[in-house]
Amino acid sequence: MSRHILKIPHPAEAVPSTTLPDGAFTGNGDLTAILGGSADRVRIYIGKADFWKADGRVYVEERGGLAPLGLAELLLPQLAYAEYEAEEDLDGASIALHLKDSRLRADLRVTVCAEENTILLELEKTHPAVSASLSLLPLEGCEAAVSGGCAGDVTFMERGFDTPACRFPTHGICAVKQISRTVSDGVERILWAITAATNHDTAAYRDQAVERAAALDEAACWRLLTAHAAWWKSFWSKSGVSLPDETLELHWYAGLYAVACCARNKKFPPGLWGAYSTADGMGWFGDYHLNYNYEAPFYALAACNHPELIECYMAPLNDFLPVARRYAKEFLGVRGAYFPVGIGPLGMETDVRPDTKEHGHLFLGQKSNGAYAAVVPMLHWYATRDADFARREYYGYLLAQADFWEDYLVYEDGAYQIYNDALNEVGWYSGPDYMPSGQDDKNPILSRGLIRMLFELLIDLSETLGLNEDRIPKWRSILDRLPRAGTVEHEGKTCLRGIDNSDALRELTIEYIYPICQVGPHITPELYEAAQNTHRALSIWDSHNRFCSYYPMAARLGYDPHEIIAHVHETVEKRALPNGMFRYGGGGLENSAAIPATVNEMLLQSYENVLRLFPCWDRAMDASFFGLRAYGAFLVKGELKNGEITAEIVSERGRTLRLEKPGEGYCLTKNGECIPLTEEITTVETAPGDVLCVRRAE
Repeated sequence: MSRHILKIPHPAEAVPSTTLPDGAFTGNGDLTAILGGSADRVRIYIGKADFWKADGRVYVEERGGLAPLGLAELLLPQLAYAEYEAEEDLDGASIALHLKDSRLRADLRVTVCAEENTILLELEKTHPAVSASLSLLPLEGCEAAVSGGCAGDVTFMERGFDTPACRFPTHGICAVKQISRTVSDGVERILWAITAATNHDTAAYRDQAVERAAALDEAACWRLLTAHAAWWKSFWSKSGVSLPDETLELHWYAGLYAVACCARNKKFPPGLWGAYSTADGMGWFGDYHLNYNYEAPFYALAACNHPELIECYMAPLNDFLPVARRYAKEFLGVRGAYFPVGIGPLGMETDVRPDTKEHGHLFLGQKSNGAYAAVVPMLHWYATRDADFARREYYGYLLAQADFWEDYLVYEDGAYQIYNDALNEVGWYSGPDYMPSGQDDKNPILSRGLIRMLFELLIDLSETLGLNEDRIPKWRSILDRLPRAGTVEHEGKTCLRGIDNSDALRELTIEYIYPICQVGPHITPELYEAAQNTHRALSIWDSHNRFCSYYPMAARLGYDPHEIIAHVHETVEKRALPNGMFRYGGGGLENSAAIPATVNEMLLQSYENVLRLFPCWDRAMDASFFGLRAYGAFLVKGELKNGEITAEIVSERGRTLRLEKPGEGYCLTKNGECIPLTEEITTVETAPGDVLCVRRAE
């Protein structure tokens, strides 16, 4: 039986929407179904990760971007005034809708099959008093080519974009078939199947969808449902948490669910709104915003032991590399890759804006976008040490960023300086001068942190892979001569400085702490207190852009866990949508990472390559977790019960384990040997497959 269910007691209020929908949703990582409409006109909006109108004209959102593929409508006219309750089952990945009016009822279950792009609709209703009919509706608008038809007992609706301005054509189809209809004891049961495909799946997408629908029968649908249940059972078996706070636990699962439902298409990863498109003209095209929005949904995935959901991440970055290389050469006269704030899939430019002075594109004053995109490879590498994946997917991208910064940095006065690089966005709408005046554009802390992160990562990767080792001395020289964060006095306390020659505190300053991971009690003890002071002074628990980072960094900085949990409850009350996602003015899917990342950091930390058990958790509150992944490719299972910690640590790659003492009187056992944990940090060599246990010493 499912433990993690979100109940929605009313029809969706913001479907269709050009941002995140508030209706119950589910998906298989590529295809999504979002509930809208009313009790008597139930609507299911069908989204797909690769269904884009790739319009490359001047930036007008209504002209393109992520778009809905299809719309199915279930008419239940006798239930217009029925009581309404939708359930979003996170464990089983399905939607249930319960409608009840006097003696009439209808119950609908919607499942997007995990193993293929087929949506199954199971309806039970009062018979004969409640009638039901399902149809596909045409989605006109946005210059879409729309057509429909029938092939035997299959009805289909096509939608596509292939205007002269499109950078690439997109065509898709939804096909529906009634699989079965039975009546027993006054209850009618109807099963429908909707298949979907696009030209990005196969050139024969139309035939594939129609033929698959035609071939489906009741037995095949039950096999799909069985495979679906097995896939999601396997998914949730990789990691989990058990917490005394039901809200915290529920939203840990909801955050992972929101990403898992839309992050399995290897060429079209989730952008600002995931694959949850219910309207044309999605905000900012639904593109990949590289100054944190695109990266943030992936922050917690490696730690949650779901690196498979990161497999799609590099596709748009690598596809855009030729364009970014051209930008670097033409606009700045340097090697490497110069990325704007927003990009699209398959090398698509979404940032064309002739009225900006920055070369007619939206760089917004920032040079750091390409380096910011390296955050997710960094998190993936340290947690998995997967050399084959790193070599194949992101090593070349990181080298392009190294080329850029080797050329762009200015060496003067014995140190590397960064000029003409804004910490915060400088809006294209700011007037004829695209950069702020004065010194606001020198040595932003964000870029300093990202450059350090980049070269530290490349040195580790190059040594491991045996590639470009001749470049390592140059990278070490940059690290030696690139100052870390500066500090500034603020209300009598030392805080992190955002930019040179300015004492103002800036929100983005604290990204240096998380996710960039350049502050810690061991690597930078002199900056750790300044980071704590900065975080406190900013007090941006309700920031439109920092939910995904401000909360997990509070755990890293040693906040009282009750304070963090209290703010989580406030945010859920104020910002959570009924479907478990969060809507802020500044972003969409990015906020789904906030609570999983925060809980992970409260239960297990491993940045600085130091593993810490329950580092930000009240020892009086029982809690447990399994399958969390730590730096060094360690898989950890931990339990806090009656004030005592036990843990099991599995070494995947045979790396050195550095374990922080969880308290007095603990020991670590390895291959029958008991090692007392008397030092602040105990270092233990491991071999692949070693299992190490932490417990109270006898």
